Amino acid sequence: MKPGSITSALRGVFLASLLSVSCVSLPAAWSLSLKAGLTPLSGGDVHQGPAFDGSVLLGLPAGSLPVDVDAKSFDDVYGDFTELGLEAAYAASENLSYTVGLGWLSADEGVLRVGTVAGALPLNGRFSDYQDFQVYAGVRYNFRITERWNPYVGAQLGYKRVDEITASFSVPNTPFNAPYQDALTNAKFYNASNVWTYGVTLGVEYKLTDKATVALETGYLAQGSLDDNDSIVGLLGLNALNDEGDLSYVPLRLSLNISF
Repeated sequence: MKPGSITSALRGVFLASLLSVSCVSLPAAWSLSLKAGLTPLSGGDVHQGPAFDGSVLLGLPAGSLPVDVDAKSFDDVYGDFTELGLEAAYAASENLSYTVGLGWLSADEGVLRVGTVAGALPLNGRFSDYQDFQVYAGVRYNFRITERWNPYVGAQLGYKRVDEITASFSVPNTPFNAPYQDALTNAKFYNASNVWTYGVTLGVEYKLTDKATVALETGYLAQGSLDDNDSIVGLLGLNALNDEGDLSYVPLRLSLNISF
């Protein structure tokens, strides 16, 4: 099953409750966490902002149709991402824990104005849903300032699979000439990509019972650039348009942690 399908099936349940747990038998000193949250802050560009001659799009004389594309970030295109996670932690000591986890990050398709044609007409872009799946490992230091309150910091390194991203470009009420009309509809923009991920986290955990805690967590996470696909944008000489594709984000998560 694709990561996107898993996310779509589970997103409503996780975000509605945020506090549900599976019955899993793990050795003593292990804990299992279910995490859910949003990413109100993200950085990195989906595409750059070149200017080019778009006369071929409408069959006009060369040089007669200037097109200006604005650089757009992941925040511009997608806004908030939804994040889900499942993490196991091993307490090596009172303060030191080792973690391994799975994560899903997703956002619905982005539709926005990406530039102008002939200085006035809007150039619109529609980018397909963002979906990824990652595995990671990390280390966490627990300060445990009281019996119930445990602020902590951590670091992690992982590997992520990001689904293909396609893009459609259009000018309202102005169809492009063939073959550009079809070519620029659901055009391949980024290939499905495998990228490294890394980041730091910090949070605070509150003890509910001897076996259960809840935590609020944030941090800074980043990943490598996506694999750009120039098979369509290259027809317009825009090979550099999608040379970016590196995403960074600051999540805000709530988690339920059960010790075994």
